[in-house]
Amino acid sequence: MIFANYNLDRSTPIPLYYQLKGFLLQEIQNGTYPVGSCIPTELELRDRFHISRTTIRQAITELVQEGWLERRTSKGTFVTNPREKQIPGYIRSFEPFYQQVKKTGKTARTELLDMKIISSTEEQAAWLDLEPGEKLIYLSRRRFADSTPLVTIQNYMPYSLCGFILSHNFEKESLYEILSQKPETAPYLVRNIISADKATPEDEKLLNLACGSPVLGFRTVSRTQDDVLIDYAFSRYHGGLNKYEVEVCQEHL
Repeated sequence: MIFANYNLDRSTPIPLYYQLKGFLLQEIQNGTYPVGSCIPTELELRDRFHISRTTIRQAITELVQEGWLERRTSKGTFVTNPREKQIPGYIRSFEPFYQQVKKTGKTARTELLDMKIISSTEEQAAWLDLEPGEKLIYLSRRRFADSTPLVTIQNYMPYSLCGFILSHNFEKESLYEILSQKPETAPYLVRNIISADKATPEDEKLLNLACGSPVLGFRTVSRTQDDVLIDYAFSRYHGGLNKYEVEVCQEHL
């Protein structure tokens, strides 16, 4: 019998799907099911634990979304290595997203969700050292590796300096490459503030995440070489499919 020494506890408030998910993850991490192996089928799990296939699918779907499992049509569900699926981001450089994704053997794609001119609120104006009511460009995008959504980004930029970007196609072009076409808007210093968070309903919808899944939140402030604030951005990264490398150099050892 599969998992002979494990039973779901129906007396606790912990959802059955979550208990099953935790057990499957434990079996993957301890090597019972190594990378490349096939886990038991839904029918086998149903008969073993006496739970619905809906409950089983919820547990498996979350593990698929987090990179631990992969469904293969007509073959089954197989264990994968989530680290091999992660898209690296390099804090030390301005490397474009499409180049980062290309290094993993995948194809990058950007979906434009919104682009418009807005009047800044007091808070938004403060982000960019402007007066409330000054015009901003609001840009919202979702980015993919192949068909998998990885990140959503919302940018706020001063219209007085960046109005020229409105004629560009942001499903084909890089924002930083466009801004770099002019010295007065070229990003020179970028500051990232990173936080761990749980997926919001909007994250769940746009990143195909389960409720409560981990996300990485980025707040990015970009300045020109003349110390002019040129971009203020909020990004939400799929926590199971992204990793970041930070390189630190200590001088005068």
